[in-house]
Amino acid sequence: MTESTDLGPDTLSALLTDVWAAALGKPPSGPDSDFFAAGGDSLLMVRGVTQLRKAGVTTGPADFLYGRTFAGILARLRADNTEAHQPAARHSAGSVPLLPCQSRWISQDFTDPDHFGFVWVFEVPETTPDGDKADAPWIEAAVRRLTDRHEALRTRYLTDGADGPVAEVLPQAPDGLFATVDTDDAGLADAFEQAVRGHRLAEGRVFNALWLPRQRYLQIAVHHLTLDGYSLTMLADELEDALTGRDPADPAAQPRDLATDLAGWLASPQADEDAARWTALGLPGVPPVPTDRSGPGPLSTSTAATAGLDEQRTAALQTAAGHLGHPVGLLALAAVARSVAERFDLPAVSVDTYHHGRDTVPGGHDITTALGYLQATYPVVIHAGPPGSWPQDALDDLAAVPQAKFGFDALRYAGDGRLTGAARGSGIRLNFRSRMNQVNDRVGRWLRPADAAGGSRRSARQREPWVLNVEGDVVADRLLLTVRYSTDHYAEETVQRLLERAMALLTQLAADAGNPR
Repeated sequence: MTESTDLGPDTLSALLTDVWAAALGKPPSGPDSDFFAAGGDSLLMVRGVTQLRKAGVTTGPADFLYGRTFAGILARLRADNTEAHQPAARHSAGSVPLLPCQSRWISQDFTDPDHFGFVWVFEVPETTPDGDKADAPWIEAAVRRLTDRHEALRTRYLTDGADGPVAEVLPQAPDGLFATVDTDDAGLADAFEQAVRGHRLAEGRVFNALWLPRQRYLQIAVHHLTLDGYSLTMLADELEDALTGRDPADPAAQPRDLATDLAGWLASPQADEDAARWTALGLPGVPPVPTDRSGPGPLSTSTAATAGLDEQRTAALQTAAGHLGHPVGLLALAAVARSVAERFDLPAVSVDTYHHGRDTVPGGHDITTALGYLQATYPVVIHAGPPGSWPQDALDDLAAVPQAKFGFDALRYAGDGRLTGAARGSGIRLNFRSRMNQVNDRVGRWLRPADAAGGSRRSARQREPWVLNVEGDVVADRLLLTVRYSTDHYAEETVQRLLERAMALLTQLAADAGNPR
């Protein structure tokens, strides 16, 4: 359990209510409201933990996992025990180990690897809430404090070194971190595009900020090899804190802390057990998904199709997820995989699944404050099953996945041969973002997203490693699934039918869970 310091019971209850509402879109219906049955998942849980800590509450994921209900979580926050974690420490510059997800990214050998990142444009008010003038020197000082606090924002990567890829934390961010461009609206697109193309992995130029004073726009661009999507959300929060004078006092955990924890886990008996379970999934026997046609499939040929459930069906699915013990994202994965298997008459389909990677390694550091590319990817194998077997066979397949989602990449890139059959799989990827798009709207925050396109995230010459890229979101209380694909590979009709079948399977699952036999 965890302990809250210098916070009264009423204050804790109000803070938890605010965090709950921010994560799930509405406050708890009562003390027995279940966080996960109401639509919560591990991503929103980590987000809630982070927000509570920023408010001064000592907490951890266990409070949500074991408390579950509003009353249960609140009781744990009020408890007198403290969950033990290694404290974050300040490190010196120098070589650091790559994380498994970074090894995966490098192994995909992207064309134009320097041009692959995230970009966000904010509109900066003229003054802070305390009345300080938010001008160029003020903004630059805030940005530099971020690079001082987070090693990932000043790390260089040699992806083709003689002894393999290496990473090195620099003492300070290289030149070009902050720039000011005075341009009219007609020149915005060129200014933004030039900035996003300015990353150089080998030089450590992985993060840069562009200030446009006429529009009061601040563009933030960061390379994906050094930061994942969840970290981008945290970066926006910390940028607002730095701009408004609310800098955290404690040092942040760093990616190298997670690397140390993973090395310890790899030496544990649990790693051997999980390696056997991952191997038992039988990835080498899972066929690739056929395509309608052949072609190179660069990003310039990418398009997307979207389908969704209405609010009532989404709520029913969220309730079913809480009862079944599997988050909505994994149920959506199973439905998509089942529809693909049926469409192409395959015995099984594997889906490479993104995980936020913030799960604390047993006995390790608390990494919820860390910015970096911590994300984990792991496979889920869903079998077609005979008619009438849905959803039980899919639930059995989900139960076969080890609990430690970080373990697959850690074992695969450990280089010790324990994880056999780590094949590419079927060529499907799932990124379930839950309500993070809603969180990233930053409604009511001082630093808000600007209504401006920030430039291209990736080189158009790159190709996706997967032929079907599935993204899941909950928007306005509706589950939306989007499939991104290349027109070199699929006809629109094929993808639309896959989505329609997946929606039908999810509707059936929610109905069956609500009417147990």
